[in-house]
Amino acid sequence: MTKTRWMGLVAMTAMLGGCYAATEQEDAAGVSEALELENGGFEMTDEPPIFGDLRFEALSLAEVEPELIDPIEGDASVALMLERPDAVVVHAQIHWGQLRFNPDNETPRNWTGFFAVNRGAIIARRTVLFEGRTDNLLPRTDPRALPFTSATLPHHDGLIVTIIDPTPEAPEPLTLAYVNDLPGPAGPEGDHLAVPVRALLDGPRVLTSDDAGNTMVAAATAEAVDLCDRGHLAGRWHRIAPGRGVFLGQVRGPFGGLRGHVRGIYGERRSGERVFFGKYIDRDGHFHGLLRGTYADGHFEGRWIDRGGDRGVLGGGYREDAPGREVGGHFIGAWRETTCGR
Repeated sequence: MTKTRWMGLVAMTAMLGGCYAATEQEDAAGVSEALELENGGFEMTDEPPIFGDLRFEALSLAEVEPELIDPIEGDASVALMLERPDAVVVHAQIHWGQLRFNPDNETPRNWTGFFAVNRGAIIARRTVLFEGRTDNLLPRTDPRALPFTSATLPHHDGLIVTIIDPTPEAPEPLTLAYVNDLPGPAGPEGDHLAVPVRALLDGPRVLTSDDAGNTMVAAATAEAVDLCDRGHLAGRWHRIAPGRGVFLGQVRGPFGGLRGHVRGIYGERRSGERVFFGKYIDRDGHFHGLLRGTYADGHFEGRWIDRGGDRGVLGGGYREDAPGREVGGHFIGAWRETTCGR
């Protein structure tokens, strides 16, 4: 990162400012009628991006960095690693540069090189503060090596990665290495810094530093392989009348990348049941599911349904605002696929 802008890693609730006016279709009477319909009247059809709804832009819910897809994850050898019953995945964050913003630093540092593991694979999940002019992920040919270019000045860059260890019981420890050079015909000639991945599970570890205040630090968490997808969702939860309201939000992957958008209604049915219904589309407007569930006392939980039936679950918390045209309420939660084996 060579400029002074700042972005959060998963800054979900910080993007929820603004206001909007309820549409005619989402007035109190319309919502009341829709709550009595199956799936709230939502259909399993494609939509325009962001539902063609300018309120997403007014609420800063439209423009977010999309999820990074590393082509190496589709490599056949990586798929075989994940199928091993004892395989383990480690999610790591690596940051380098001026970890505390330092406007007085006038000496740029070139971090171009690659990260590598001694077995298994390393998969890029998200870049942190990368700028296209100096910071890029480079084409890959080896699942064990992740090359990149990066230069920092007053701030820092970073990567969020997943490391797959297909043989965690092997006598040789799994290591993560950083080489400050790109491979050439004779191999990389830069410094080779390596740390056991197990050490990163105990907390952040400094890999290297210099007299100018530049530092590279890494930390990690481990879990068993879970092929089911999961992530987060957040947005506005807006009461338009007592016992009725609407919600708009973003759907993100497990590492914060934008997957798509949701729009829905909530309220109390004539039976007294408090329910919500919604629709989930991807960034291009393709249908990805209907949402339905219940809510009460600041919490919601429900199901994610697609054309094949049940797909997953979701849940979280909400805070209502006062009825009216201005939006102040919000929701934040998580979703998880439960039928990934089908």
